[in-house]
Amino acid sequence: MKLTLRVLLALALLPLNGMAQEAEQTEEAPPAIYVAGTRDPDWKSYRDFVEGMKIFEQQHQLAPAASLRFALRPRTAKATMAGIEMTIEGDGIRIPVPVAADGSFALPRNDAAAEQGAEIMLTKRRNTLSWRPSIHSPGVPQDARRMGDLRLECAVRWAVEQADLLALFRSAINAFGGACSSAAVKVEYISDRPLKAVWLVAGERREMLPAKWIEEEGHVYLPPVHDTSWPDSTLLEFEYAPAAQASAGR
Repeated sequence: MKLTLRVLLALALLPLNGMAQEAEQTEEAPPAIYVAGTRDPDWKSYRDFVEGMKIFEQQHQLAPAASLRFALRPRTAKATMAGIEMTIEGDGIRIPVPVAADGSFALPRNDAAAEQGAEIMLTKRRNTLSWRPSIHSPGVPQDARRMGDLRLECAVRWAVEQADLLALFRSAINAFGGACSSAAVKVEYISDRPLKAVWLVAGERREMLPAKWIEEEGHVYLPPVHDTSWPDSTLLEFEYAPAAQASAGR
């Protein structure tokens, strides 16, 4: 049986999400500025993100020329990237975090703030934005991704996400060989433009990603990050669906 990382995380967070929904039914609408992690299953504490930064440093050899950034993504049709302000705040601590126009940002590492329990604050209501690691090695073509970058994104994401998982579910995922290194766990990645096909290219080797691993009308693809026969230098080359060919950017 194949399980996706998102399915495993959803199962693991089900009790927490249920408590969050119950709490929200009795609360008034939240203010415009909110603690990003509060009752929002897509967000974690600043301490959790620092764990992701540590893993990035430990496994930087997967993408040695890349830096660690994160990306905000809208969860609803009405959510926008316009006017977003982000800060890390704790007792006597307030660290502004610049957010680029495309929603990307780099979190500064402050171990003291993490230990103190500092939180990430956003000028958006909860449940409107999600996050993903965004690791891009220089020199990769626009319509491609590098396998090592994807592997490092997975490692960072798993380091951040697992802090909130029940020990039973952490053990279950690790029993599969880990979230990023097991054939039993498929890890999803997002394409901003609908995909028609994804080609894996490493030297003379060129194979198409099976169509079943392209989901949600082409907006999600599940590459074999666990398969070490594909080196970190492997490129995933994208073919976009015809309606998306004229769109710019990704």
